[in-house]
Amino acid sequence: MPTATAAPVLLTGADIAHLVKRPIGTVRRWASEGRITSYDGLYDWRELQPVARGEIAAPPLKTTDLAAA
Repeated sequence: MPTATAAPVLLTGADIAHLVKRPIGTVRRWASEGRITSYDGLYDWRELQPVARGEIAAPPLKTTDLAAA
């Protein structure tokens, strides 16, 4: 049985930067490092809510499962 996943809430980099109180360059860097998912320049707000709440300083690096490849 497949697991249900919520649809991403896509916002611009400027919107995300405002919400997490970081420069837009930081948001872009997180995307280039693979910490957050970029959807053609839009970013998923759900991935960044712990940062906005102050629970973590930055999104963790995503791990890839090379065994599945």
